[in-house]
Amino acid sequence: MSLKKTIAFNTASQLLGKFLSGITTFVISFLLARSLGVEGYGDFTKITAFVAFFYLFADFGLNAIYIQFSKNKNADTEKHILLTTRILISLILMFFMIAVVAFLPGFGNQGFSPSVKLGIILFAPTILLQALITTTNAYFQETLHYEYATYATAAGSFVTLILLLIAVSIFLPSFGLFAALFATIAGSLIAVIISFLFAKKLKGVLRIFWDGKQIRNMILSAAPLGITLMFNVVYFRIDTFILTITRSTNEVGIYGLAYKFFELALVVPTFAMNAIFPSLVEAMTQKNMEVFWKRVKIAFTVLAVCSVFVFVGGWFLAPFVVYIRPEFSLSIAPLRILLVSLPFFYLTSVTMWLLVVFKKRWQMIVVYGLSMLINIIANSLFIPQGGYIAAAWITGISEGIVLILSYLFLRSS
Repeated sequence: MSLKKTIAFNTASQLLGKFLSGITTFVISFLLARSLGVEGYGDFTKITAFVAFFYLFADFGLNAIYIQFSKNKNADTEKHILLTTRILISLILMFFMIAVVAFLPGFGNQGFSPSVKLGIILFAPTILLQALITTTNAYFQETLHYEYATYATAAGSFVTLILLLIAVSIFLPSFGLFAALFATIAGSLIAVIISFLFAKKLKGVLRIFWDGKQIRNMILSAAPLGITLMFNVVYFRIDTFILTITRSTNEVGIYGLAYKFFELALVVPTFAMNAIFPSLVEAMTQKNMEVFWKRVKIAFTVLAVCSVFVFVGGWFLAPFVVYIRPEFSLSIAPLRILLVSLPFFYLTSVTMWLLVVFKKRWQMIVVYGLSMLINIIANSLFIPQGGYIAAAWITGISEGIVLILSYLFLRSS
C-alpha cells in the first residue's frame, strides 16, 4: 500500500472508529444528563474534568519523542523505555492528585463537595489507564496501524455504554453518579487490554525495563513538548475549574455538556495529524522539503474545509440538546460559541506539529505559556460575572492567539 493510501486508510479508520465511539459517547452523555439532571451532570463533569486535567501531564509529549527515537536508535529497547516512563509518571500523578483532593474548596452549591472529592479519588486509576492507552497509540502510530487504537477505543466505549445502561436502571438515583464512574473505568480497562493485545501483535511482548539514564534522556528530550502540553491542559481545563469554584453546579453541568459535544468535533484534526506526523518526520529526515510542504499544504486545506462543514452541521444540530432534558436548552448558546472557534483549533493542530518537526519546542512553550496566562487572567476576571458564556468566548479567543503566535514563529523559521 502506498504512503498516501496508508495515511488515508489510517485517517479514515480513525474517523470511522471515532464516529462509532462518538455515537456511544453521545448516548452515554445523553443517558447521564437525562438520568442525573443538570446538577448531577455538573458533579460528574467536575470529577471527570479534574481527573482528565492530569491525563496530558501523563502524556508529556513522550509519543512524539518515541517516534523520533525509534527511527534512529534501538526501537526494541525504546518501546520498553516508553512504557516504563509512562507508568512511572502516571503513578506519581495519581498519588499527587489524591493528596491534594482534601484541599479542594467546596461550599454550598459551589466547589468540590465531599461526594465529588470521593468521586475524584475513585476515578484516579483512569490516569494510569489513559497513560497505557496513550503508550500503545505510539506503537500504532509508528507502524501506521491506528485502526487498532480505533478498535480498542470503540470496544471500551461500548462496554461503558452497556454498564451504564445497567447502572441507570438499577442504581439511580442513590448511587447513579458512582455507578457511572465505575462504568467508565471498566470501559477504559477493556480498552487497555485490547490495545496491549494489538500492540503485542505489532511490537512483541511489552515489559517494564528500568534504565535510569534512558528514562531521564527520554523525559528531558520530551520536556519542551511536555511543558507545552502542561500549559495546554491548564489552558483547556481552567475554565471548568473556575466555573466550579465561582458558579453553581448547574452552570458546570450546562457548560460541561456543551463542551462534551464540542470535544467530539476536535477529534478530526487530532487523528488526521496523528496519521500524517510520521510521514512529515520521514520527509524532513530525508530533507525532501518539496514533499514535506506539499503534505503540510494538503493538511491545512483539508482541515480548514472540514472545520467549516463541522461548524455548520454543529450549529444546526445544537438545538437538539433539549431532547436530553429541557433545562439543557441553556447549553445551546455556549456550544454554538465554541463551534465558532473550530477553524482555530483545526489549524493549530497543524502548526503545533510543525513547531515540533522544526524543533522549535521552546517557542512552543512561549506560545502556549503566554496563551495559558492570558486564558487564566481572562477566565478569572470574566467567569465570576459572565459564567459559562464568558468561558466559551474566552476558549475561542485563546485558541486564536495560539494560531497567531504559532504562525509568527513558523514564519521566522
